[in-house]
Amino acid sequence: MRLTGSCYKRSAYPGMSATTRAELSDFLKSRRARITPATVGLPSGRRRRTPGLRREEVAELAGVGLTWYTWLEQGRDIRVSADVLTAVARALRMEPSERTHLFRLAGHAPHVQESVGEQLSPRLRRVLESWEPYPAHITGRRRDLVAWNRTSEVINGWSKLPDGRRNILWYLFLLPSARQLMPDWELEVPGSVAALRAEAGRDLGDPDYQLLIKELIEGSPKFAALWARQDVRGHQAGTKRIQHPELGGLELEYTALQVAEQPSLRLYLFTPADERTEKKLREAAGRRLG
Repeated sequence: MRLTGSCYKRSAYPGMSATTRAELSDFLKSRRARITPATVGLPSGRRRRTPGLRREEVAELAGVGLTWYTWLEQGRDIRVSADVLTAVARALRMEPSERTHLFRLAGHAPHVQESVGEQLSPRLRRVLESWEPYPAHITGRRRDLVAWNRTSEVINGWSKLPDGRRNILWYLFLLPSARQLMPDWELEVPGSVAALRAEAGRDLGDPDYQLLIKELIEGSPKFAALWARQDVRGHQAGTKRIQHPELGGLELEYTALQVAEQPSLRLYLFTPADERTEKKLREAAGRRLG
């Protein structure tokens, strides 16, 4: 069934900037380039000049017109329905986090911005405090650090970051000591960059996001290379190894939870992955209290 209609004749959603349309264009091109014809059951045919599927193949698989899909991928100022986005995401074999990112870029995700910081609820602050002696922190828009408990401060030293630079990505890429603290830095940072892009969505064109990304690209060739990959994925759980100058080796499991009352906030809760880490954290907390 081919999806039809006049969606390509209508203007884009209000607030969909040229930067967002360019991001949507680059994202679709990158997803198309990674899929081989054989993956979707198409013959390879004659020699291809570029990797991945051709635009006409994506349009056929999605059941949309070639002209319309071309305009979408070129970042034209058009409006797109949720049904068509679903069809394109299915044709490009997108994962759930990639599909969410596509919808956000096309103007179909809730656009929520809220002020946090001093307005952080007492209930959330109590969660951080009660998680002791294990580390916990909260991030907001752009993955800026909003709040953390004492153990998280002991391990990461968040308060020592420069004013206006208390941000997870700034910490990972522009603070040399972060590499020393994280033995698996090379393995961890691709996921953090992909999570930033997924969480930003259509907000990516906003000045605060653009300022952060510009600083990271200019200051870190590694970030620039990872950002150019257009990867998108969630970052909800995992394991982190720490080599702390005072506490020694730590192995922590973490879970990230979105805060329902303030959707831009994510609460990161860490727990010991082994008895050795458990003992070190409890002893460190005992020394602070003593």
